[in-house]
Amino acid sequence: MTKHPVSSADTLKQAWQDLRADHPHMRIRDAAATLGVSEAELLATDCGNRVTRLREHWPALLGAVGTLGPVMALTRNAFAVHEKTGLYEDICPCGDMLLISGHHIELYLSTGVWHSGFAVMEETHLGPRHSLQFFDTGGEAVHKIYLTEYSDAGLYRRLVDIFRADDQSPNLELPTEGTKSALDALASSQDLPEHWRRLLLVHTTEAVLAGRIATPALRELMRQLAELLLPIQVLVGNPGAMQLHDGPIQNLKITGPWFNVLDQGFNLHLNEMAVAGADIVQLTYQQRDLTGLLVRDQNQQTILTIVGQFDEADGENVLWRDLLKALPVIGPG
Repeated sequence: MTKHPVSSADTLKQAWQDLRADHPHMRIRDAAATLGVSEAELLATDCGNRVTRLREHWPALLGAVGTLGPVMALTRNAFAVHEKTGLYEDICPCGDMLLISGHHIELYLSTGVWHSGFAVMEETHLGPRHSLQFFDTGGEAVHKIYLTEYSDAGLYRRLVDIFRADDQSPNLELPTEGTKSALDALASSQDLPEHWRRLLLVHTTEAVLAGRIATPALRELMRQLAELLLPIQVLVGNPGAMQLHDGPIQNLKITGPWFNVLDQGFNLHLNEMAVAGADIVQLTYQQRDLTGLLVRDQNQQTILTIVGQFDEADGENVLWRDLLKALPVIGPG
């Protein structure tokens, strides 16, 4: 990423204010890209005002989120946004990872690559919106937690006070190199719950490419899944977090380049302009067939993953496998 040519946080903050004056609806992620800095660096310029830097005690901080009641968890990468509303209840360390589960929430957080966290207040047309936002060593957002109308705002303020960092300067120094997770090593971990091991295995060298489908076929598959209300697992991740939806999808909508799932408690936004195709992969898991769909970008990086429901006794959902087999394959990938 090209660094912003200015030398001070004050100058960067002024540049951001000028940009917002010209583009009042621009998101901070896009503003950071325009200004040539990371989102975390740009956000830090507002420390002491609407932003509070948090201490890097991630397990304790995330454990405290469980007291807030229903919140909205957001995990994204460059081309997909995954939003789930639920409870942060059970937190289980797994090496440098944290597994979080609760009512409608399933997260796999690689906190070893987390670098900074902030409590953020944003003004919206509906009033102030409060969130906890976490960033990796490159300053990229890995996970965000938004209060809902059912969250406990008083406990949120207490949480921010408890985890408030001593340093509230507007400058943010980032390491020169980040850390990437190795999925093959993660998937082989004996500490992982079975459903996470299955999900991660479809990304590893154990999975064999069975064919590739184009974006129209992916749309048609999603339409069929919604029509059948077939339970599936939808995973969106980045180097610092993976977030899972487990259940059916229902309400689909196309908005410009975005393919959207707009269900109660679950939203998915996929930028179809970035999709090069979706790879159907197969492997054997516990002596049973396992089939996954990996939606790829132009650089063959996985944007999102979809797998069918898997029963320990009966194996993979047969209807899910049949739907994939019926898709028009355009090539080996």
